[in-house]
Amino acid sequence: MTCEALPNPSPALVEALRPLAGMRIALIAPAGGVKDERIDTALAVLEAAGIDAPLGAHARDHHRYLAGTAAQRLADLQAAFESPKVDAVWCLRGGYGSAQFVQAIDWDRIPRHVPLVGYSDMSLLLAAFTRHDRAAIHASVATELALPGETPAEQQARTASMASLAACLQGEPGEWPLAYHGGPAEALGGRVVGGNLTTLASVAGTPAALTLDADSILLLEDVGEAEFRLERCLQQLLDAVDTRRVKALVLGRFERCNLACGMDSLVEIVAEYTNARGIALYSDAPVGHGCVNHAWRYGATARIEANRLRIGGL
Repeated sequence: MTCEALPNPSPALVEALRPLAGMRIALIAPAGGVKDERIDTALAVLEAAGIDAPLGAHARDHHRYLAGTAAQRLADLQAAFESPKVDAVWCLRGGYGSAQFVQAIDWDRIPRHVPLVGYSDMSLLLAAFTRHDRAAIHASVATELALPGETPAEQQARTASMASLAACLQGEPGEWPLAYHGGPAEALGGRVVGGNLTTLASVAGTPAALTLDADSILLLEDVGEAEFRLERCLQQLLDAVDTRRVKALVLGRFERCNLACGMDSLVEIVAEYTNARGIALYSDAPVGHGCVNHAWRYGATARIEANRLRIGGL
């Protein structure tokens, strides 16, 4: 999408977040730089929904293409979790940058019950939070409140995505239909993890790498990548984790990716890897870099049965 931030808050998005009225949700920019007008629109939506949204001290900063230096972005993350009576910490956007400071996070200053919310580059932060027994939610970033969509269908999809975040923050479970493509067909379960394929592959073999210490359902999405780059990242990621723990691989959306035959091409590629490892393969999860990006609690217990994925809440 190329739409710019709206000058006024979208009534539909305000209503989607209205169930969170009275909450205190801190906003931070841990990765890419953020346009002021998008921050302002997001703040307007949250205010109209009755949500107190303190903004990180460096959220409007710019250091090259980043939202401030690594030290400034880390300082905002730590301060947000120490904000009085904070209910969640919501990332403003993705991009790149979280890997620059993830190893320096002081986990003793992060409360266990307050979730970090985001996706894309935040995938490695979500994985780190789960690894340190902290709460995390894979969901739309806050500046997507400024990009409701160009068409009525996109606007409706964005609203549904934000409503799913409100439900997730209230502790409700999620349930999605999936398409089955191969591998073990019986019911299976595990902790749902994953996120952006390229981001997770980029930290494979480092201290920030995704690690699987229990049976897992690996959910992946991406944006703007060529077919061969996706395959390269998939092989790197699968070679770096204990695939004996991966009970199912679930594909979300791969927005604006250069695929020869659309998702059919990607499913065919991924199936070569999952079939060789005895991993069940599913697709059609409503997760990705577009208007459709439903929230899910990272690391939650999940189950796939009768081609439906059920993800536990609080």
